[in-house]
Amino acid sequence: MKPSEKTVAIAFDLNFRHAAEIFSGVSDYVAEARLDWQLMPLNFGFEARLMELARSGQLAGALGTFVSDGWVEGLLETGVPAINMFNFSKIECVPNVGPDDFATGEAAAQHLHTQGAQRFAFFGADGVYYTRLREAGFRAGLMQHEDAASAASLQIQRSSAAMPIASKGIQILRPGPGLSAQLDALQGAAELIGIFCSNDLCARELITLARQKGIHCGKDILVVGVDNDPSESIFAGIGISSFKQPIRETGYLAAKALRETLAYGHIQSDLQLQTRAQLIPRESSLASNRARIGQQAANWLKENLADPELDVSALARRVGVSRRSLELATKEQFGQSPYTLLAQARLTHAQHLLRTTRLPIMEVGKRSGYPEQHHFSAWFKKQSGLAPKVYRLLKTSPTHLASVSAS
Repeated sequence: MKPSEKTVAIAFDLNFRHAAEIFSGVSDYVAEARLDWQLMPLNFGFEARLMELARSGQLAGALGTFVSDGWVEGLLETGVPAINMFNFSKIECVPNVGPDDFATGEAAAQHLHTQGAQRFAFFGADGVYYTRLREAGFRAGLMQHEDAASAASLQIQRSSAAMPIASKGIQILRPGPGLSAQLDALQGAAELIGIFCSNDLCARELITLARQKGIHCGKDILVVGVDNDPSESIFAGIGISSFKQPIRETGYLAAKALRETLAYGHIQSDLQLQTRAQLIPRESSLASNRARIGQQAANWLKENLADPELDVSALARRVGVSRRSLELATKEQFGQSPYTLLAQARLTHAQHLLRTTRLPIMEVGKRSGYPEQHHFSAWFKKQSGLAPKVYRLLKTSPTHLASVSAS
């Protein structure tokens, strides 16, 4: 390739908050693979500039959130391969890399069922493709639960002549001036209602309106959003349960997919293009007080794993309960003691850093709560059966490269 052909555009105009993470993921892969790409970030209204660069012969490839197959096909006609990131539109002419939005909906259904919701609703605008995927996944998750419940009910029916459970379906809420009336209609019954919102902005709007009507999260409704945006929780006045999107991982995997396309004309390896989002439960979707205490402790310890002074007593003080209350809460919410929860979180974090970064072993230990390298190495080997260096070597060998950033 000529030097001018090594320029790769990163075009993303949906959420500026995510741009740095995407660029970081792409940069990490470029450095790891020792590529000589020149990265060119393009933001809002990138289409005209990107096409201009493509027609000038300056681009080797493009990563972006594209609006239509027709537009992407125009880009491909210039000889520039492309990888679509995120499901803003339904793109079929090039590979799509990003969160598994259908699986996000399924996981939301499972969580709301677990927390005791008896009726369900979905809230989001219909115009964006990822909203449709999340709604479809939510419906599928609810159907899976109903199928299991119906099977169990059929067993009861066979022994006691009971009738099977009928499907209740879900109510669809849409943004706009009619939302107030939609929420009034939803509140017609006294059952606990689980509501999955397509993003945190919708979750905040719903929670705010519900509060004005005297409807309370945890008592009357359970609410889950997507994006893990802390500002929305602040404005909502309550911690919003939300799915943390794999933003950095999307950039990393998109860069890997583009490299293989440039080298072979297609994606050669068994590369998993869709990555599951991680649910961060908070007060908005937790029905019981113990569940809230247990989840608050879990969320806080995950954000403070680097603190070597963090132990069960410190965690109980931070949450504002006794050690015994904390133990009961984590047992109810996770089936684990606070000590086990902390140890597992530190091990998972250390394993993630060893798989997905080139940080020195000492730094991995510090970030996992073990500032002394020999203590960290001994603890890690006892927990996982492998020394940190051996674990990293095995998990980042060529046979494991396809999953380096999927966790």
